[in-house]
Amino acid sequence: TKGRRHINHRELGITPLLFIRTSKRDERGETMPYLFLGAADYVRHEGARPMNVIWRLRTPIPSDYLRLTRMVS
Repeated sequence: TKGRRHINHRELGITPLLFIRTSKRDERGETMPYLFLGAADYVRHEGARPMNVIWRLRTPIPSDYLRLTRMVS
């Protein structure tokens, strides 16, 4: 299953890559782009269907993007 693939990604040789965006669409209705945050490693999960996965990024989130997301939220 996909859940097991996330949990066992290291053993399977899979590198999860995380992408985020602040919203689906901008004020004009245009689709917002994703920002690549980098490779991540599984930490833990909660629940099942849906499964909430906690990841640890291998590199810190850029401070400029953290500031932007604080202004949006």
